[in-house]
Amino acid sequence: MVGRGQLMRGLTLAVISALGASVWYLLRQAPTQSAGTSASGAATTDTTSSFTVPDWLNTDWNSLFAETTPIYPLMQPSGISTMTKPYDTATNGGVVPRGITNNNPLNIRENQFTDYAWQGEMAEDIDPAFEEFTSPYWGIRAGAKIMKTYRDKYNLTTIRGIVSRWAPPEDNNPTEDYITFVSRNAGFTPDMPLATDDYPAVVAAMIHYENGYNPYDDQTISSAVLAGFA
Repeated sequence: MVGRGQLMRGLTLAVISALGASVWYLLRQAPTQSAGTSASGAATTDTTSSFTVPDWLNTDWNSLFAETTPIYPLMQPSGISTMTKPYDTATNGGVVPRGITNNNPLNIRENQFTDYAWQGEMAEDIDPAFEEFTSPYWGIRAGAKIMKTYRDKYNLTTIRGIVSRWAPPEDNNPTEDYITFVSRNAGFTPDMPLATDDYPAVVAAMIHYENGYNPYDDQTISSAVLAGFA
């Protein structure tokens, strides 16, 4: 007969063996590393399974949530992209364009050789490259004065002729795009001779193209242009 001591010893060995097998099984199923990153900073991977511990500390959250397109894209009536000249301030983010800030929406440059005393010009030149006026009316009037000179002195009476001199391609301007935009938005073909009454629509389209938008009402533009042609 088996003694009581031998029986107890056998039961104890069986329990220990069962517990050992259970622990061995659990260790085989667990990932080799439990969380976070390895010593090298890379995401840790379980060698016995396909589970990957995400490397949250080194995740580029900006790339995950970055906008792929602007929330409020600039829309143009004609579908043509607005020119952004190198010297213009971008309109993205609500920044006011340089031409609007200077009350010079046609972006008339300072003349390198002659200091013209424009009517309505600011007393102090803060912007060294562009004219500055006390109100948009005077800036638009000055632009119309220049276009009157184009007409009377150079016989430039079409959108193509005006824009080609206003923003010549040799100055790295997208002149053809400019002509197309103004023509479509003003409602005149590029080579159609303009009457004096046609110029306010042309100027309004040029202001839009120069700044990305036109914030002025028709009355302001019309009165300033007619004053410039007087």
